[in-house]
Amino acid sequence: MCQCFPSFHIQDPAINSLRRKIRQGLEADNPSLIALWLSMEEVELDYQHELRWPLYLAQYKLLLDTFADDLIVKHWRITCLDNICKPLSNLQRLFVSRQQTEQLRKLQH
Repeated sequence: MCQCFPSFHIQDPAINSLRRKIRQGLEADNPSLIALWLSMEEVELDYQHELRWPLYLAQYKLLLDTFADDLIVKHWRITCLDNICKPLSNLQRLFVSRQQTEQLRKLQH
């Protein structure tokens, strides 16, 4: 299986295609793409609680990396920034260790 996005445990081709479109801003006029991606990721977890923390971290990083990429059109970068709260919110809802709490605090900062 392709490890196109190694920070993600799930390597489904359809989800990788969405990740690529988001990361490269290929459908910059389609903000619903982000909601579709996040919901597909959630379905793929299928109650695997131990995979939630790394998944939400990877989602956050993909959105942040996209926002920081000056080669992508500005309105798409802002759309990614507007949606970065979703994986952060999901992280906050998890039962976390002290180390994860500190990591989450740094991400929020």
